[in-house]
Amino acid sequence: MGVQKRIIRPHARDQQLSPIPVDFDPDTIGWILDEGGRGNLMLQNELFNTMEDSWERLRSNLNKIKKAVCKLPFNLQPWTEKGREPSAAALEKAAFVEHVLHNQKAATWEGQHNFQATLYELLDAVARGVSVLEIDWSLEDGKYIPTGTRRVPWTCLGFAPQSQVSSLSPQLSGNPNGLRLFPDRDPNNPKQFEKYPHKFLVGVYRAKSGHIAETAQLRALAHLWLGRMLGWEWMTHKAELFGLPIRWATYDPTAPQTQIDQISDMLRNMGTAAWGAFPQGTDLQIVNGSTPGVAGKSEPTERLMSIADRACDLLFLGQTLTSEEGSSGSYALGNVHREVELDLYENYAAYVIDVVNNQLIPSIIELNWGNSEELPFLEVELNRPAKDKQLVERDQLLFQEMGLPVSKQWLYDRHKVPAPGPSEDIFNPGTQVSRPAPVGTLSSSSAPAAATQIRPSSSVLRHSDACVHAASESTDSLNARRLQAYTDFFELLANTDLTTHEIVWSGGDCETCAPLNGTTFPSGWGAPPPLHYNCDCSISVQPKTAN
Repeated sequence: MGVQKRIIRPHARDQQLSPIPVDFDPDTIGWILDEGGRGNLMLQNELFNTMEDSWERLRSNLNKIKKAVCKLPFNLQPWTEKGREPSAAALEKAAFVEHVLHNQKAATWEGQHNFQATLYELLDAVARGVSVLEIDWSLEDGKYIPTGTRRVPWTCLGFAPQSQVSSLSPQLSGNPNGLRLFPDRDPNNPKQFEKYPHKFLVGVYRAKSGHIAETAQLRALAHLWLGRMLGWEWMTHKAELFGLPIRWATYDPTAPQTQIDQISDMLRNMGTAAWGAFPQGTDLQIVNGSTPGVAGKSEPTERLMSIADRACDLLFLGQTLTSEEGSSGSYALGNVHREVELDLYENYAAYVIDVVNNQLIPSIIELNWGNSEELPFLEVELNRPAKDKQLVERDQLLFQEMGLPVSKQWLYDRHKVPAPGPSEDIFNPGTQVSRPAPVGTLSSSSAPAAATQIRPSSSVLRHSDACVHAASESTDSLNARRLQAYTDFFELLANTDLTTHEIVWSGGDCETCAPLNGTTFPSGWGAPPPLHYNCDCSISVQPKTAN
């Protein structure tokens, strides 16, 4: 079949030297970006290559996000309708796809990429807007196997010439702004990717609206990179001028010109020699030069470099606290910055998953099963403990304390926990498991031992309807009072010695709360009031009476 034939073959034009001049200036950068916006992807990416090669912060950030996404656990799931078990055919397809993706034997020394490296290459579009890979297929035991992928050079990518776009009918030319393939490097012979089914993975990461050529995020950093490079050049020039010690000689104003010339020659020669001979009476001084950058980031040259590095961090990481050397901040601020960074990682992972699920996996299934039904799909798991904890606390308040009805399947999907099968051994946490308070939770070092035995409030909410008067108190008001009650209660526990004092319930005037009057924590009750709508019970600390 044609899928085994290689479309893009090595060409001498791929190794040609960059047409970009060595000495950059703002006009040159502007011209390259204009050409790139018009569709000259090769010229634009020559600039991007130079930026990544000469800017260590940019290379570090791009490698950081690529490695972080590639290390995430990608799980292949069989297709199934919601709430139903996958069919045997769906399980077979999922098992086959998972096997071929995770057991690729790519010839890396020949430029082939296995699955992890394929994800790494696709993530190049985060910075450059576009990343295209050719799939190499092999036939093994009657099955088509993707043995690896290869990078498509920028000389083979671009857009149809304006002359062809205007002359061809829409049926022939397709979208005039669509990305095109130039397999023979002829700019007048564009090919649509549909001409080569199952052969290419086309990744387009959109960081802005508009033409595909304008979506590259590195375009926004080009001028900052130029300022950084100029700042580095100026700083080295300053080091050359002022970093060396200044040789200062004072001579007698009545000295003859021959003596002055002799002194000047000696001062000049001391730049390459560690000695000098001067006429008697000459006062020689060696003045240390100034060190470039002593003003820190307020110095113009370093300021240019600092601004560029900060913009690079904000663009790709969304924050600066995890990348700036010597940065410090509160633990809470660090968590906020980390969560912002993880949000971007989720976006980057969603992009590569979209390419795999909509291009690579359908090709594997169609080539081997002849249909695109019951397609398995790839999912990614990003460990976010802080976000997961917030979801758990919210669900606990809504469904346990407020009692809102909810589907178990919805909770399984929300927390990414697989529903147990009918024959699986179910984990049983036991009947007496303490739960943390929604707010004001105490640590084991600050709370009495008895505080860890608080029972869920739902266990004491089984009362008659006679004591619940929802018409005169809103649910929001009741929940707000409960949250405040937990806060006050745990603070009270932290400051109460239960060996000498006891916390007593009082004020119960309904058939549910009245039996609790005079009882103590934790033997008589486990959750503080209010227990229900309009509950006006209270608790107080009293000294223990001698028996």
